[in-house]
Formats: sequence, structure tokens, C-alpha cells
Amino acid sequence: SRNHLSAFLLLSVVIAAGIFVVNNTPQADALSLSNDGGLNRRDILIGGSAAAAAAANFPFASWASGNDKAAPIAILGASGRTGALCVASCLRRGLPVKALTRSGTWPPAKTDLKAVGYDGDATPSNPLLTIEACDVKNAESLMASLAGCRAVIYAASASKNGGNSKEIDGDGVIAAGESCLKNKVGRYIVLSSGGTTRPNSLGFRFTEMAVAGIMTNKRLGEVGVANAFAKDGKSSSSYTIVRPGGLDEPKQNIILGPSALEITQGDVLAGFVSRADVAEAALELALSSVPNVQNTAFELYYGNKVVPVDRKYKKYYADPDNEVVARLHGDSYEELFKG
Repeated sequence: SRNHLSAFLLLSVVIAAGIFVVNNTPQADALSLSNDGGLNRRDILIGGSAAAAAAANFPFASWASGNDKAAPIAILGASGRTGALCVASCLRRGLPVKALTRSGTWPPAKTDLKAVGYDGDATPSNPLLTIEACDVKNAESLMASLAGCRAVIYAASASKNGGNSKEIDGDGVIAAGESCLKNKVGRYIVLSSGGTTRPNSLGFRFTEMAVAGIMTNKRLGEVGVANAFAKDGKSSSSYTIVRPGGLDEPKQNIILGPSALEITQGDVLAGFVSRADVAEAALELALSSVPNVQNTAFELYYGNKVVPVDRKYKKYYADPDNEVVARLHGDSYEELFKG
């Protein structure tokens, strides 16, 4: 939620200033990235000569070449503030979309779909829109709802009525990924959170207390998805885990576009970003066949609002051209994703 992620960013600034010191815990050690640079092989973007090999190991699904454009994109958690904007982004582009919510109703009353430039028909009378009940805690419900979809965006998170963080941010993320593999869905996009691999940071711990276990379960969900797709190595499906920075709204819930965004890996740097830009980027990732963003995870935030997640990473913030933490930019989404 906005409060959780904004708190994470604000506390990251405090940590970077060197005011707090946090001790290790056994579980934190188990979830941490292993080296000082913060990069983990599973999470590193595929680049250069590796791209061709990756494409061979993970062949593009049929829809990626434009053969199945009539198939819908499914949005799990469509009643949430980011999920609703993902649906609206699809409708603005004229793409068939399934708005999947626990209640089977959409749109949510308090979300302004105009944030992503959509002010058209958001009712079941729109032929592009299917509104359907789906419970991420129920494997049969997931299988039925995701069948025949070209891509899935997971935007659900723990809520008072929907389920706790283990059920939604952990187990649900994995179950949806497994359903994508079984249904041969081309792309699976998970909206996670910045800082999931830094459990010793105060930002992680503060957010973890705000919603019990949410950061731990988000990371366990990420790992579970990576493992499931790795185990099914011959699949034409691929995943991308997006770790947005603090969600900058309502102050700035607008689309600034790819030229304003920055991508990095390793949970070393963070920043703010609007839900509107997260929704746009998630949809572009769902449509993308760029090998560089397949079967990987990365952080996403505005390039002009960057902070180090921890004071020991100040060197990567201070030197944008460092050779350890690549900071990717682009004037189009394709350029941004290719780096």
C-alpha cells in the first residue's frame, strides 16, 4: 500500500544517513542477498551475448509474435489501487482484459481511472472487459480464471477482508505462477515491493510490522515463482518480478512515462514512483518479448528521486556509472527494458 512503501522509502533515507543500526536475525540471513554489491544470479538481468541463449531456453509464447492478440490479459487484485489502473491501462490501449477480484465487482469506487488516461466505459457492457470473481487462495479458481489468457499481472496484496500476507503475498503469488505454467500463459508479472531482499534494513522491518509478515512473504513469493519457472524450464511462459519504490500518490499519481523511470537490481537503490507508472510499466512488461526482462526481478522508481537502501550503498548512488549496479534508462519502454 502507499503507506507501507512510502514508509520504506522515508526510512531508507534515515538509514542512508547512518542514524540507525539493525542487527541480523537467522531468518533475515536466509532471505538476504549474499554479496556486498547486492546482486544475485537469479535476479540479474540477462544482457549482451546471454540474451540469445536465454531466448533459446525460454522460447516466446505464440502471443508474443502477435498470433493471439484476442486473448485477454488477466489482472489479479483488480480492485486494488494499482490493479484497477492496470485494467484501465489495458482498456485505454484497446486490449481485452479480465478484471479479477475476490468479490467479482469492478471498478473500485475510490480509484480514478483517469490517472492512466482512461475515461471510457468501465462497466460489463464494454466488450473488452470481463469482470470475474477469483480467489487467489483457491487453486481451482485460479486455473479457471487464467485459462486462455495471454498474460497475467499479479497486483493483489494482503487486506483485512481478502487474506493475510502469507495467503496473498506469498502462497497466492506462487499459486498464480503455477497456474500460469499449467495454462501455458505467455507472461506472468508480479508486483512485489522494493526492499524484499534487505530484511536487516529498518525499512523492511518497519513495513513488516505495519502488515504482519508482508515483506518476508513477498520475498518467499518471489523465490517460489522463480523456483517454479526454473523447474519447468522447457515452458514458453516467462515471469518478471517488479519491485516498485514508494508509491507517490495522491501527490503525483500521473504517468511520467519510461524516460522518467530507472531500473536497477539487487535492492541497492530505491525511490518513489506513481501507481500510474507502475501500472503502465507492468502492462508493457506483460506485452514485452525482450529477453532482458524475462525470468528476472528488478526495482523500478523515478530516476530523479533515488536513495540508497542502506548507507553502505551510498557509493552506487554517488556513482551512476559504477560497474556493479547498472542503472537502466530509456526514452521508450523497449529501450528501458533492453538497458
